[in-house]
Amino acid sequence: MRREDLDKIDEKILNLLKGNARMSYQDLGDAIAFSRAAAKKRVQKLEREGIIRGYNTCIYREDETTMFIDIITMPDKYDDVLQYVSTRTAYIRQIFTTTQDNHIHIIAVPIQASNLRYLARMIMKTCGNDI
Repeated sequence: MRREDLDKIDEKILNLLKGNARMSYQDLGDAIAFSRAAAKKRVQKLEREGIIRGYNTCIYREDETTMFIDIITMPDKYDDVLQYVSTRTAYIRQIFTTTQDNHIHIIAVPIQASNLRYLARMIMKTCGNDI
């Protein structure tokens, strides 16, 4: 399933979960005028289809250096690049796909600032022709 294939209910679910990924199925169902069970089935379908790829916790620390990486891929290389950056978990904290075609946003938080240069070099070395 591609993002453009989603109906208005799926879009509403995604927007609600973006605001609170821990929202209960009951609260989600109430917000979309569905039962708890129907809301759960919709979320599970979005997970199976790869639209929802996971949930995370964002922890803020003042002493961290953060890097925001915006990648625009070649149309036929989106999944390959997304797969590659998804496996580079040493410094990557969050990966976001967007409603824009072929866009990937990454938040990386290294132990040292020099690790950011290394991460950027590795992404360019491995995916340079695809982005």
